[in-house]
Parts: sequence; C-alpha cells; structure tokens
Amino acid sequence: MREANHPWYRTSFEVDPWNTAAYVLRLRDDAIEAGWTPQAATTLQPRLDAIADVESLVRLESSSNQPRTLAPGRADDLREVLELLRESGSTWPLGITAVELRDDRSALPQIWQDIFAAMETAGVTVSEASSVDSIPATFTVVRGVEQWSIAEAAARWLANTSDLDRLCIVAGGPTATLDEELNRRGLPSIGMPSASAKSPASQLLSAFLSAVLPPTDVRRVAELLSFEIGMRPDSSFPIRLVPNRVATTLLTALTQEPGISGDPESAWMSAMDVLNTPEPDTAARELDKYLRTSPPVISDDQVDLSSLEPALIWLSARLLTLRHGLPSTSSESAKQLADVQSFLADASGHVDSVRAALAELGADVIRVRELFDIVDSCAPAPPSATTGTQAAQWTVVTDPAQIPAGTDTVLWWSAHRSTGAEAELWDPAETAALARAGAIVSSAADRESLHQAATLRALRGPTTLISFIPERINGTEVSLNPSLTRLAEVMAAEAPERFGSRAVDGVFDHSTVSRPVHRLTEGHQWQLNSAVTTTAEVEPEVASPPTTVSREIHGDFVYLLPDRLSFTQIERLLSDPLAWTLEKGIGLKRGFVSEVPTGNRMIGTFVHAVVERLVRRGEAIGSASPTTAEIRSAFDALAPRFAAELLLPGSSARTESIRATTVGSLTQMFASLRQRGITLTAAETEFSHPWALSLNGETKTVDLIGLRDLDGELADGRPAVIDLKWTNSAGRFRTMVDDGEAVQLSIYTHNPDNPQAQGALTAYYLLKQGRFVSADSGLDPDFTGGGTSDDDEAEGSLGGNPAALWPRIQHAVEHALGRIASGCFDAPIADAYAQLHLTPGESSKALTDRLKEQRAGAIDEGLLFVDKPQAYSEFNLIYGIAGDHS
Repeated sequence: MREANHPWYRTSFEVDPWNTAAYVLRLRDDAIEAGWTPQAATTLQPRLDAIADVESLVRLESSSNQPRTLAPGRADDLREVLELLRESGSTWPLGITAVELRDDRSALPQIWQDIFAAMETAGVTVSEASSVDSIPATFTVVRGVEQWSIAEAAARWLANTSDLDRLCIVAGGPTATLDEELNRRGLPSIGMPSASAKSPASQLLSAFLSAVLPPTDVRRVAELLSFEIGMRPDSSFPIRLVPNRVATTLLTALTQEPGISGDPESAWMSAMDVLNTPEPDTAARELDKYLRTSPPVISDDQVDLSSLEPALIWLSARLLTLRHGLPSTSSESAKQLADVQSFLADASGHVDSVRAALAELGADVIRVRELFDIVDSCAPAPPSATTGTQAAQWTVVTDPAQIPAGTDTVLWWSAHRSTGAEAELWDPAETAALARAGAIVSSAADRESLHQAATLRALRGPTTLISFIPERINGTEVSLNPSLTRLAEVMAAEAPERFGSRAVDGVFDHSTVSRPVHRLTEGHQWQLNSAVTTTAEVEPEVASPPTTVSREIHGDFVYLLPDRLSFTQIERLLSDPLAWTLEKGIGLKRGFVSEVPTGNRMIGTFVHAVVERLVRRGEAIGSASPTTAEIRSAFDALAPRFAAELLLPGSSARTESIRATTVGSLTQMFASLRQRGITLTAAETEFSHPWALSLNGETKTVDLIGLRDLDGELADGRPAVIDLKWTNSAGRFRTMVDDGEAVQLSIYTHNPDNPQAQGALTAYYLLKQGRFVSADSGLDPDFTGGGTSDDDEAEGSLGGNPAALWPRIQHAVEHALGRIASGCFDAPIADAYAQLHLTPGESSKALTDRLKEQRAGAIDEGLLFVDKPQAYSEFNLIYGIAGDHS
C-alpha cells in the first residue's frame, strides 16, 4: 500500500497504516471471494481502483529474485481451488463422488456456485437434500436470571439423560460456567472460549512494552517485575519473567522511591549495587539497560524500531531460558508444568510474530498506538476455555446451522441473539461495477437470509430441542436468538391444536415449552423433560458478621516481640496491636504493586526529598533561604526519582499544580522559620537510642529508631524538630497538638543522652496547606494552649507539650507488647466497627461516642489511644469488617 500510494487511502495510511491496511485487506478478500480480478475494469470507483493498484503489487509466492509480498488468505485459497478445478477438470482425482447440499444452491455466494459447477464438470454429482418438514416433538426453553443457574440446570440434565452419542451441543457462547458444573458431576468439559478472548500469554508482551517504552510508568514496571507465569512444583517460589531475586530487590526499591533514576543515592541504584555484588547479575543489568540507560527511543510519539529490537530479542531469549530451565516432570506436576510450557510457547510465539510483522513493515519508526495494534493483532488465541476441552460422546458445534443430519437431541447452550451482524461492505455503484467485472457480491441481507434458512432447517430435524438462555450476561439483558422465534412461528402454524394459537407467544408461553429454572424443582424432585433426579435440601451457609475482631490465644508469644521500634510501628501498635502483629510480627504484607507509592503518599516522600536536598546542599542551612528557582530546580531534578508518574503524558496540569504548591509552601516555611529565629542544621537525621521496656515483669531493651525530617536550633540553643506532612487532613494534626497526642513529635524529641531535647520546640508543617501546627505560638498563632473548648474534653486533655506525653507512650507500648507476648491481640477500633455493624469508611454518632469512650478509658489507665482511620487498614478484609463476612 505504501508503494501503490493511492490517493483514496493515502491520508488514513499516513495516520494509521496498520488499521487502514487491515480494512483494505478485508475489502480485497471480499472482492476476490466474489470473483473479482485486478485486471477487471473498475472505472470511477476509487476503492476498487485502490485495491487494483495494490493487488498489482501482490505476489503470493516467492521466486528466485522476488520475495512474497502477501500471505494467501481464505479468499486466495477459494480462488485457487476454483482455478484448479477449472484447469484440471476430470483429470484431478478429487476422491469425491457426490456432494449433497443442505442449502438452496441458488442462494449460495457466487464463488461457491462456481466451485460446485466446476465439480460437476469434473464428474461429481451435486444434489440438494430434501426439505425438512418435521418439527421437534419436544421443544423446551429454559430461562434463568443469569448464567450460573442455567449452567446448573444444563449440567444436571446432561448428567441424567441417556443416548449421549446422539446428542449435539450448540455452544452459543463461552462455556466456562457450564464447564464448572459439568466438572462437578464428573462430565467432560466443552471448553468453548469467548470469541474475543486472547491467550493469557498475550498479556506478557503488552506488559513488557508498557514498562520499557518511555516515559517510564513505574506502576507498569512493577507489574512487569511481579509478572508470574506459574508455580514451580519443586519450589514455593513462582516462575517469573524476571528472576525472583532481581524482581524482589527492584520492587522493594520502587516501594521506597517510585521512580527509576541514575542518581547514585537513589533506591534503584542501591538495589542495582546489591544485585551486582559480588558478581554482576546479567538479568538485572539487561533489565536496567532497557528501563533506564538505553530504553527504546520515542520521538513525536514514534518508536525507533532499531532501538526496540534489542529489548524484544532479550525478551525472546529470556522466555527460551525459562523453557529450558523448567524442572523434570513427575506425575504430580505434569499438568502444572504442561500449563507453564504452553504459556511460554505462546508468549515466545507472540514475540516472534510481532518481530516478523515489524520486519515486514520495512519502516524505521512506528507510532506507539500502531505498535500496540500490531501486538494485539498478533496475540495468540486461547486453545480452549479455562477448563480445557475434553473428549465426549456428544458432538459440539458453535452454530445451530452446523447441527449434523440425523441428530436426535440438541442442547443449545446460551441461545441468545448474537451481537454481531452482517455488514454491507460495498455501495450500490461498487456492487454494479463488480458485477460488470464478473464478480457477484452477496448482500448482507442475502447472507443473513441464507444463514437463517440453514439454521431453521437444522433446528427442524431433531426430535428434542432444549435451549438454555439467561436473562442477563455480564449485567446486560439479552434476548432469544431470532432462529428460535422463526422455529416458534413454524410450530405455531403447523400445530395450532398443540399450542392453542398461531401466535409465537402461544408457543413460548406454553407450559411444555417455557421452563424457568426455579420451576424445575418440586419438593425433592428435579425434572426437565425425561431427565429426573432427586435433590437434597441443605441448610444455607450464612456467613455471620463478626462481633469482635480481637483475639486471645493461650500461649507464649514472646518471639513476636520486636528488637527495634520506630514511630510508624508505635503508631500501629497503639492503634491496632493485631495489625502490628500481622505485619511486623508475622510479616504479612500486601502485594508489591499495591505498595508502590502514589497520591499523597508519593508526593509527601517527594517533597521531603526536595527539602532534604535544599538543606544538604546548603541552600537552606543557617540564615540562608532557598530562592524560588532553587526550589523549582530541586523539584524538577528529583521528580524522575521520587514521582515518576508526574512525568507521564496528561499529567502536566497536575504536575504544575503540585510544583506551584511546593514552591509556595516551602518559601513560606523557610521564611517563617527564619522569622521565628530557627536555624536549620540538618535534614533526615537518623537516630537510635536503647529503650528499656518492662514487659510482664521482665525487662526488654529495644532500639528506638527513626528519621527526623528537619533539625534546627533556636537563638537560645534549644533544639527544634520539624516534621513535614503532605496531607488532606489538616484538622487531625491540629487536634493531636491541642490534645497532647502528637506521638511522633514526642518520640522525635526523646533523647535520654540529651536533657535539652525534652524542651525542644516541635511542630508539624503541613506542606499542602503551607502552615505550621505547633504548641509554640510563635510558629503557630492558632495554638490555643492545649485542650479543647469542650469542658468535658478539656478535663481529659493531655496538654499541648509533646515532651510531656513520653511517660504515657512508654506505658502504652509496654501494655500493648505485654498483651501480645501473653497471646492477647487487640483491635479496639476494628472491634467498634464490628459491634456497630459498620464498614470502614462509614461514620455514625454511635461510632464517634464509642471511640471517645475508648480514648477516655485509655487516659484513665495512664495509657494512650491513637485513633487511626480504620478505612486505611490493609487488614479490613481479613478482619471481616469490609462487607465480606465469609
């Protein structure tokens, strides 16, 4: 098409060559199947002229000096068969003596009429089958609300009927739900996939390209690193595209810093150092090459194919390595390994097909969208549905027109109207031009009429016809296949005494025809036509919502106690000891992809890094304040490392908004600190102190560790500690400071080796809002002196000085760890949701009152209650309070 360069398709071809070529190929095949040849006159018809120009360059076979330019398709095969028949005549040994047509010969497409005429010339007897005048003695339509109920009915009927060798199953749709019910009853599965389904292996190449094509999308990179192909029968580790050690190390880096950067201090480069020590890791180095140092080149949304080819070669080689590295099979692992082998073979074939297609293009660059269109076009189709196809006595067809002659019983699964419809490809002028050239095009109406006639003829032959149809498929209402309506018309006309009416509704409403699923069972007997079985009534399984989440187990659980505690751990420990146990004690965590930071969490880490850079480079140390340009420069330099998603297409408005907020907020922060007389001395300062805890009468020493965001010093020598927050919940920090519950600030100022730390100035700085929240009125004019305006609340207030909170923190941590050590795993906030039958995120006055009671009770016992929003807990499903009580 590029060489022919016809004006009819030229503009579309420049914009989207792959899909334009696919459309022209469809037109070309339809015309050839109708009998058209490129030499035929097509004057004044631009589409036919364009196809003729392209066809003049087509070579279906290679020669010594010219390569093939097009692979033959169905239309070429039909044309070749017709030409051979005409050329060979009776000299070609067909091995066929007679052909009986079930269709009206005169209604067939022209090329088939010509083929049968040529066969007659070759001595083959071609006749038409006699018409079918019978109607099914038993016609039943079984309807259910959804596919699961009709699948159970169909499988139950199959399990309780005989003469399966005379049965034909029409798979009118995917059979995954039916196969599940068949397998439960020990029957063979049909294994009919969705028409639009692709092999699961086709996902791998798309995932790979989405990860390696710039700009880097770290979430796609995380998906690639997490991509599992199957489980090794000789190991508890999955088979991954990327080796497990490499994948885990790099995923951990992305959870720390959601970006891929060459900065030597970045988490990504630190991970690469680990992977290349003591010996270089080839897989890690190659992956780093295609993700960071030498990714495919994209310019003006076009991929340089020469830069993409090495990445595809690496992927192909990696798949080959995995295939060769599979363990030997055993009787227990044969099926598992066969599935992995099939997956790897499909994935390798997919890569090879795409590489071959790209080579055929003869282009240096290709649009990104076109590349993914090619990937989709080359995707391997699934060999069968999830359950697989198994040999059976019955016959399976996909269209009622294909029902074999002599079939006694037909089960039509999912007998609904098809969403596809015949479409007209040619306008009347083009049809006339094709006819003048000797090509007879069948109209869409003729093709549909031919199919309907064939279907009706096939449905009239069997003695028994049972159709199963749901009211909805994937939430969409569906209607009966029109062939059933045509059959009902015939039955009403030929047997009015049976249905009491000549109307279609009289047939479908008749008690012998309409069999809703819920009416198939009466008492303990289930019956559908001649198939009868007994049923047993069982108690329905009702999953009751929990009334408590906390657990108490008798035993000694000292081994769960930590050797180190940070603020994050302490906050989790004091708000939800059971969650702390699951996460820190047992090591239960969410998947890596969900752990890659995004949203406020990502932005907060990013802006923290911007501040750290400004302080460490001296731009915000001492009396210096960074300029707007310096803040913007730090922002832009660190974005690829800490917030790569801000650099993705379509993110410019969001990025500029965050940049403007960051510049304005940090300018305000540094100015306020200077005005208050605070000189910054360090950023991201690590600390570690031994901390003696009394647990159930025994002393245990742990390390209290952490990172302080900003350290400073006042003019009188007092230290200052500033913690940075990017959050939407500004009021939460106001309450924490006013009510003396700023646990983090208290922990950060606790230093037994430095008595001055107890009198430190502490503050939160809300980056998004651009203001301080502190017990120091010089920094925070909104501070009211602690407590709230409510007298009852003020009585239980802990005051506004974070340092004074330390004894309660110590007591509360000792209390929580002591209970864990003795087998008491508390989840007080989750308990409140469970007892009030609320799901996380719901609010109610009863919940607010319950949490106030818990807080007051903790204060009375000298403890500390940390009210952390339950909606953010990753354990709500496990707790059974997220709505799923199973």
